[in-house]
Amino acid sequence: MRWQGRLAALAVAVVVLVNIEDLVVPQIGLTLLLVAVGLAWRYTDGFWRTVAFGIVGGALAGVVIMGPGFRLAMRVVAIMDPIRAPEFSVGGTLFIIVGIGGILGGAIGIAGNLIRRAIPINSVIAAGVVLALVEMAMLLSEADLRSEFFELGAGPWVNVPMFGLFVFGYGIAAMAIAEYMERQAVGRKTAVTEKEKVPA
Repeated sequence: MRWQGRLAALAVAVVVLVNIEDLVVPQIGLTLLLVAVGLAWRYTDGFWRTVAFGIVGGALAGVVIMGPGFRLAMRVVAIMDPIRAPEFSVGGTLFIIVGIGGILGGAIGIAGNLIRRAIPINSVIAAGVVLALVEMAMLLSEADLRSEFFELGAGPWVNVPMFGLFVFGYGIAAMAIAEYMERQAVGRKTAVTEKEKVPA
C-alpha cells in the first residue's frame, strides 16, 4: 500500500474515533469524515473491504465479549460498592450489549482494522492490544466512566483491570475476526483467479 493510502486510512480511523468521542461539533465531524473517506476510497487499496471486516469483527466481538463483559463488570462494581444499592434492568442490559457492544464495538472495529492495515501490524494480538489501549484511553477520558472506575465499588485497583480484561479480550477478538475474514476473502479470490486461468 502506498504512503498516501496508509495516511488516508489512518485519517479515517482518527476521524471515526474523534466523532465517537464528540471532540468536534457533529457538522464538522461529518465533513471531516466524508473528506477522509473520499481520500481513503481513492488511495487505500481494499478500503471498503477493510471497513466491512472491521465492522463485522468489532460488532461480533462487542456483542459476545465487550457488551456482556461490561455488564458483568458493572454488576460487580455495584455489588462491591458500600453505599449504592445494586440495580438491574433488562433494558439497561440490552442497551449495553447491543448499543455499546454491537454498535460502538463495530465503529471502534473500523478504526482498529484501518490502523492494523495502515501501519501495518501483522500480529493479531499486537493489533488487538493497540485497539484495546485506544479504547481504554477513550473510556478513561469520559468523566462519568472515570468516576465509576475510580470512585465506586472497590476502587481503581479492582475496577480498571476488570474492565480492561474485557476491553483487551474485545480488541484481540475483533482483530482476529477481521483478519480471518480477510484471509477467507483473499483465498476465495485466489481460487476464482486460478479457476479462470485453467483452460477449458
